[in-house]
Amino acid sequence: MPRVSFMPSGRTVEVDEGTDLLDAARRAGEPLAAPCGGNGTCGGCLVRVLSGSVRSDSSDAPDPEDAEEGLIRACRSYLADSDCVVEVPESSRAFEGKGADLSSVENIAPIQPDGGLVLSVECLVPPPGEDGASDLERLEKALGDSGVEMDFPLASVREIAGALRKNGGRLNVAFTGAFGKNSAVRIAAGRETRAGLGLAVDLGTTTVAAALVDTASGRTLSIKSAYNDQISMGLDVIGRINYASRSGGLEELRLTALSTINRLAHAASHEAGLDANAITAAVISGNTVMTHLILGLDPEYIRLAPYTPTLLDVPVYRAGEIGLEIAPAAPVLFSPCVGSYVGGDITAGILTSGLASDGEEISLFIDVGTNGELVIGNRDFFVTCACSAGPAFEGGGIDRGMRAAPGAISSVKIDAATGGPSITVIGGGEPRGICGSGMIDLLAELFLSGRLDPAGRLDLSRGMERMGRAGRRAFYELAEGPDGRPIRVNEIDIENIMRAKAAIYSATALMLDNIGISYNDISRFYIAGGFGKTLNIENAVAIGLLPDVPRERFNYIGNASLQGSYRLLISERQRSIVRSLARRMTYIDPGSDPRYMDHYTAALFLPHTDASLFPSVGRRA
Repeated sequence: MPRVSFMPSGRTVEVDEGTDLLDAARRAGEPLAAPCGGNGTCGGCLVRVLSGSVRSDSSDAPDPEDAEEGLIRACRSYLADSDCVVEVPESSRAFEGKGADLSSVENIAPIQPDGGLVLSVECLVPPPGEDGASDLERLEKALGDSGVEMDFPLASVREIAGALRKNGGRLNVAFTGAFGKNSAVRIAAGRETRAGLGLAVDLGTTTVAAALVDTASGRTLSIKSAYNDQISMGLDVIGRINYASRSGGLEELRLTALSTINRLAHAASHEAGLDANAITAAVISGNTVMTHLILGLDPEYIRLAPYTPTLLDVPVYRAGEIGLEIAPAAPVLFSPCVGSYVGGDITAGILTSGLASDGEEISLFIDVGTNGELVIGNRDFFVTCACSAGPAFEGGGIDRGMRAAPGAISSVKIDAATGGPSITVIGGGEPRGICGSGMIDLLAELFLSGRLDPAGRLDLSRGMERMGRAGRRAFYELAEGPDGRPIRVNEIDIENIMRAKAAIYSATALMLDNIGISYNDISRFYIAGGFGKTLNIENAVAIGLLPDVPRERFNYIGNASLQGSYRLLISERQRSIVRSLARRMTYIDPGSDPRYMDHYTAALFLPHTDASLFPSVGRRA
């Protein structure tokens, strides 16, 4: 079998002749980007063959500019019978080395618990007697004497014998009513367990965040986050759906999502000095596609008319059924989804915002991520919509893009006279890349200073040292990275941001058309999503991402999906509210309304083709 080595990582794998380079990269653990899921439509998996030979599909030739640089599409290039060495350019890497330390997540705002998903009771079980009563029988009697009855799944029965003999028969029994009646979750010696540990999860397309919560007190013990390991199988949900259609692809996606969550659960538990097996409940909030993938449900029909998911309101399953490495009998609750492209991350997010309690005032909830999801409403109605914004705001599709993590350029100012940049780096130190808020600042500064035209083209006639051309791509250079390579933003990067902002603006405009109101009728704008914590509102308005309304109407609420998962863990009232929210939401499909493309095309300029929509935005030169 031919051996293929990937550089500069040095990862090596042996595969069968005829294997495509993208598949070889996955088997080697090489984080090669494939936004389209390996369908050959995006050009994101470009690599360069340094030695050896491969057979490329002649019907799918690379772009001339890529060909000039010796780049080929990994998904359409097949190994011959000889060993091969392949270079993976940084622009083709799926987020590795781009600030992947995401453990710093904003704190969760605590609320008062009012009925956790799992409760606990202590009891004293007498030692075995001559009556021959089993351990389970004696435990059931002790619980009955305490006024508690419950069923015992096999996973909890397996814990009884060992726990009974460690602390003189004093047990702590965690149980849940999530399955319609009380059911044991975990049984442990009283002094060895901590009642009410829960895991709140935001299962995002690009990143996953998990919080370890003491559900009895409402205190967050640890928060961890990481890139979703599925990134190499598609940057957005359509790419993931495409990958799921491959042989074994769905199971691979399921296991990969589980691996990401399990890794975070273990890391959070370790930081808190606990064992992940002590976690007795979990709540997962994710979009509809991600929910299907982690459950191993075929997502194919979500993208095909009439866009029908297998389910929206997910039953409560046990962790062992799903594959979560927490207490096997632990209940796993999923935030309810609304439609094919409006999922549980949004219903959970609405809990965190004030939208459901704003009275008659109309508010807009915006979750800016790989998928842009929006909700307009008040206490009487909710209208929701989703659009594919792509991963640009989270660092995807940007040559030196990264999440808002240490090392990311989060803000940019450009000197009006010299064109030189002044940058802010998260955590200080040397910059490693640029995150979404930094990209928005850069576009706004270049546009307002006359160095970037409304169509997103750099004006190289300004004669600035910071601007130039690499191949056919004009660029602006921000800084030098720690690897000695310049951190540049090219016109392709700019185009990706402009497409993302156009998608979000036009989806919002479509909802306004359907409701019959304008941006001026919206009293509050709730902005969720990781990049929003460093977002400059003025610059977001300047490029046309946000509407030109009084700035005091904008409110950043952080990772609303994670916050919502936290609330569902510890509050029966919140669990009741989220079910009601999901039933009351009306979903608008932008793909079925021709007005969406009209809005989208008009928004593909800075700030918009209709300047009257942005009266406060004026170019400085």
